[in-house]
Amino acid sequence: MKRIIFLMLLLTGCGWFKGKPSHTDPDKRQMLSQKTALYLELEKGQTDSDGFVQFDQCDSLLFSGLTGIATEVNILAARDVNGKWHRRSLQHPECYNGTSGSTISRDMFIGLLWYMWRNKDLQTAEELFDYGEDHDWIMGEGDPARIYFTPGLQATLAEIIFRLGGKNHLVYRNIPQVTAKNTDFAAHLDMLHILLRSELTGGINSAEKDVIKYNYDRVPGNALFSFIYHKFEDGNQNETVDNLLNQSVFPADRLPTSADRCEPWIYQRDLGHNWEPCDDGHTHSGGDLLFVSKLLFGNLM
Repeated sequence: MKRIIFLMLLLTGCGWFKGKPSHTDPDKRQMLSQKTALYLELEKGQTDSDGFVQFDQCDSLLFSGLTGIATEVNILAARDVNGKWHRRSLQHPECYNGTSGSTISRDMFIGLLWYMWRNKDLQTAEELFDYGEDHDWIMGEGDPARIYFTPGLQATLAEIIFRLGGKNHLVYRNIPQVTAKNTDFAAHLDMLHILLRSELTGGINSAEKDVIKYNYDRVPGNALFSFIYHKFEDGNQNETVDNLLNQSVFPADRLPTSADRCEPWIYQRDLGHNWEPCDDGHTHSGGDLLFVSKLLFGNLM
């Protein structure tokens, strides 16, 4: 065991940092509470009957899993009778060989892991683990680079099961995590995974702290990155609230549309054309705001 811990320190960096108690300006908190309540109501008009957001897109499971920590989502609608997960609810056509190169991807599982953890869904987590082991962690069809459930994710799934009172898959839980300084959607996934693991294990290491600072500095205005940075830096979440109150990204009296910003889930994109208006006529779900509001205020909603 000592050898395993030593190797983990070498791979992930020394140092351990716990989250700080959050604090926000009461008036700003009230304004965000009102906006969140409106978005919760309006979001219902942008989902399918299973509660999936962006249900016509091939990354729906990712974003529906994240939104599902704040709203009702029938997440099992994306799992078939054989236990295999798909990119979106099965009431919609399969993405594979159409607009996507695989039936599932590691990206989708990040959203699912968040959903299982925050909704205390031990049974679904155990069933996902069993399916993975039974299939050598090849989770679907298509590009092998997309459908392999990586060792890092295996460790996180095992940690979720353990923290929810299930079996202690100790070998899996001790698989080291590898950090990287990515950009755009890959950075978004990195930040989500680091934050999820911090909730499971109680903190972050110095390598993860460096990644958080790197992404926070790169993308000003990203409320998710701001939340994670301040969680481990000083607990002052006023900047995060200000980002969520920014009406050019999240209008105060309606859901955002592509006329406000082209990207439906703004946190997954670096600054640039995705943050600018486009003319595709879409109304976005507002799930990106709901996710961070839930992180900020828990049961406020």
